[in-house]
Amino acid sequence: MDSEKYSLQNLFMQAPAAIVILNGPDFIIEFANEQLYKSWSRNAEIIGKPLLEVLPELKDQAFPALLRKVMETGEPYYCPEEKAVLLKDGKPVNVYYDYVYKPILETGKKASGVIVMANDITEQVLARKRAEENEVALRLARDESERQKRLYEAITRSTPDLIYVFDLNYRFIYANEALLTMWGLTWEQSKGKKLLEVGYEPWHAEMHEREIDHVVATQKSIRGEVSFPHATLGKRIYDYIFVPVINEKGQVEAVAGTTRDITEIKLAEEALKQNEEKLEKLVTERTRELQRSNEDLQQFAHVASHDLKEPVRKIIIFGSRMQEEFNDDLPPRAKGFLSKIEVAANRMTAMIDGVLLYSSLNAKEKEMEGVDLNDIINHIKTDLELVISQKNAEINYKKLPTIFGSALLIYQLFYNLLNNSLKFARPGVTPVINLDAELEKDGKFARIILQDNGIGFSPAQAEMIFKTFTRLHSKDEYEGTGLGLALCKKIAERHNGKITASGKVNEGATFIITLPLNEKSS
Repeated sequence: MDSEKYSLQNLFMQAPAAIVILNGPDFIIEFANEQLYKSWSRNAEIIGKPLLEVLPELKDQAFPALLRKVMETGEPYYCPEEKAVLLKDGKPVNVYYDYVYKPILETGKKASGVIVMANDITEQVLARKRAEENEVALRLARDESERQKRLYEAITRSTPDLIYVFDLNYRFIYANEALLTMWGLTWEQSKGKKLLEVGYEPWHAEMHEREIDHVVATQKSIRGEVSFPHATLGKRIYDYIFVPVINEKGQVEAVAGTTRDITEIKLAEEALKQNEEKLEKLVTERTRELQRSNEDLQQFAHVASHDLKEPVRKIIIFGSRMQEEFNDDLPPRAKGFLSKIEVAANRMTAMIDGVLLYSSLNAKEKEMEGVDLNDIINHIKTDLELVISQKNAEINYKKLPTIFGSALLIYQLFYNLLNNSLKFARPGVTPVINLDAELEKDGKFARIILQDNGIGFSPAQAEMIFKTFTRLHSKDEYEGTGLGLALCKKIAERHNGKITASGKVNEGATFIITLPLNEKSS
């Protein structure tokens, strides 16, 4: 480049990369450009201060040691995609850079300092946003020293961005190594050439010439995206910006540009868009299916509740009449039996109402409370007292937790499980049912383990048993509707929990129910 024509000092100040010149063993900051101030969240007050005074958070990071090594060896150091932890507004922030350390070599002497050029690639590393906007202004002017020129060329050769300068006749008067690599040309083959002469298609060349004219006429930058074939990588997508280089008279004397390869970012954006569309479609379909399922469940619950309430109501009415009319004639045991019938019938009515509410209202929000599982199991044992006594069954449990849920639904869940274990007991074997509990790792959920020694089931049937109206045995063998375990699964999921089962034929079954703990008990 013509050192008499362009001022590299202004060029550095407007460069897209963060540039800082550090002198001496304490790395005194001699020069920093606007990008450096922006990256560090600092201003010109840092000039003349030691690096570690400005950025004390770097003390325990690798950068000071690398700087000293460059000073000692006189060898440059380049590192792609390195993380730095900087304090911004008093908070540590992870920032990623491509950077180069270039020693400042004086004739016949050791390195007197280090030039640092860093590109902030945080958005690329995180693959979430487009590459940071490069507000690039490469200002060329006169009276540039050979030292500044040498530093500038060393820095621009090291950056992965494409940096270049046009004169007012659209000719390249500078192109860095990255741009020459993209073209597959040398500087000697490119110097002074126009866009068409270095391989641009006519439409592409005409577009950039119009943009250059616009920058010259308005003295404002212009930005765009374009595809261009890389000499070795094939077709790539680039984000570019052209900015005016203004001389001391306020006139545009050149147009500088920088270009960044954003192919991977574009591909990631497109993939994300496609995934979002697929997810949206899937959510719509699942919502539609769930709505149909909820409507079916609600209709079923209304019908079932109506059909069930009537006989239960009659049980309550006729039981009450029997007590009123024959109270004096009934022996004490008969009175006790009638009392238990009344309690069981009232609880059945409550359960029917609970199922109806579960299917038609947001029961989880309206009915959630602390539910002591010990009380639930005690109530169930009372309701199943007759079958427990007939089968001489044992129901063992330790101190069970208090969970957060709907008492009616939790009762129904464990009633179904215990009733199943009693129903499917092995002939000639005393039924033994054990319940235990443990905390999940997050401390917010409890795992309740119910084990029995009944007839069990095949491991292949572990998931099938939770399906609606599924029966593993004929009605002649065991009575039931095939809804019990399906309802258990629905209730567990309603509480943001789950239920799983395992078993072996003639050895028993194990059910694991995960339910949220009550906040006070956890």
